Amino acid sequence: MNKEQINEFSMRINQSNRTQIVVITYEIIINYLDTAKESFDNSDIDDFVFNVRKARQFLNQLSSVLDFRYGIAKELMSIYMFANECLIASEVKRKDVNISTVISILSKLKVAFEEVSKQDTSKPLMGSEKVYEGLTYGRNAKGTVYATK
Repeated sequence: MNKEQINEFSMRINQSNRTQIVVITYEIIINYLDTAKESFDNSDIDDFVFNVRKARQFLNQLSSVLDFRYGIAKELMSIYMFANECLIASEVKRKDVNISTVISILSKLKVAFEEVSKQDTSKPLMGSEKVYEGLTYGRNAKGTVYATK
């Protein structure tokens, strides 16, 4: 994933509620897995492993926030565990182990969560502060806030 894509995902997450963040997380995982497949096809095994590992990190994040008070969480955990097993095998064996299947499953879940997100009218989790492209905010040693371009 390039810097521009990361910035785009970051801005979207900043303005999203919980359900929308789940959709974005699926998109990020799928993006990393598509890149991994491309790297594998180009015999760039180090990049393949890197992208599989990044996809696993986001998949593990989805697993860690499941609310088991709801029955669907158990079903999702089973799916996430299967996907994680495929990704671990891909990483360890340094070859594509069912990544297309994982992408297919996660793509279907993404579509389902997109439908759910249409009904979720909750406010964004991080607030909807304005995002100024190209500016970085920080503090100098005296505590003054500054912006750089």
